[in-house]
Amino acid sequence: MKSSATPLSKSQSHTAAELRLVIGRLIRSIRQHNAGGLTPSQVSALATIEEFGPIRISDLASHESIGAPVATRVSTSLEDLGYLKRVQDSRDKRACLVELTPVGRRVLKSLWEERAIGLNERIQKLSKAEFEVLNAALPILEKLAKDI
Repeated sequence: MKSSATPLSKSQSHTAAELRLVIGRLIRSIRQHNAGGLTPSQVSALATIEEFGPIRISDLASHESIGAPVATRVSTSLEDLGYLKRVQDSRDKRACLVELTPVGRRVLKSLWEERAIGLNERIQKLSKAEFEVLNAALPILEKLAKDI
């Protein structure tokens, strides 16, 4: 993706590289908590479906930045596990949507709780000043995430 922004300074480039490295490590450490045998793609798809409600597989693919065939395979695997079900789109009778089943909601809730426990344990080890800096940085990180 090309950007029309001005080139980054050495300091900005270093910060971008460090941020990428730290976020990658943090994500890996969070994912180390039991995912109930689910792949990262399956967990991400469940989270997207939870966030956007019943959704077309093409829209799931778009949100996940994957191709439609991959989204179909992921959703089919989740459907086979009983975590998703297909429902008819009330606005377009030719289309179907995928939505979480009650079992899928419970699995995702359990996963989030397990991962939150691990992250909470790490956050509790921070000093008060470190926690305040982290808390203040959250809106900035959210802004970076939305601009990507």
